[in-house]
Amino acid sequence: MATTPTQPQQPSQPAEPKAKTGKPLLKRWWFWLIVVVVVLGIGGAIGGTSGGSGQSTQTGPAPTTASEQGSASGDSSPAEQPKPAEKTVELQATATGNGTVIWMKQGSSNTEQFNGTWSKTFTGDETKDLVGVSVSGDVLGGNDQQVTCKVIVDGEQKDAKEASGSAGSAHCTVPLF
Repeated sequence: MATTPTQPQQPSQPAEPKAKTGKPLLKRWWFWLIVVVVVLGIGGAIGGTSGGSGQSTQTGPAPTTASEQGSASGDSSPAEQPKPAEKTVELQATATGNGTVIWMKQGSSNTEQFNGTWSKTFTGDETKDLVGVSVSGDVLGGNDQQVTCKVIVDGEQKDAKEASGSAGSAHCTVPLF
């Protein structure tokens, strides 16, 4: 039997300790999780100053009544301040012959039949949700019909429209301010 000569083994050298070459910070998933949480927290703090259900929050000092103002200044009589005039909105409609008027509030509408002229006046809190008024003539009437609508706020005409024909209709909008 023939034996093959074996090579003498090389002495093994101890492995050099590797320097830690981990992923950069920007490539770690937990880094981005922290960034998202911080951004959402800041956004919530900034956007959280008003209620989520359409309610507004009041900042600053609470309003004082006239009696509180008088007592704060040392005056025993209540301070007389002129009461601000209530907002008045008048909706008007006309039709040559029979007409139908629809006046709208936020989320609802009301319909009334009339002949010739129609008007309705709202004051104070009633004016807050008013959207507009629409008028149309008698569909079975002739093409010579004329209809108009007007919105008058505190005595000043803010919108006016007119239409003609048997299917004519005019729509006027109540201004938001």
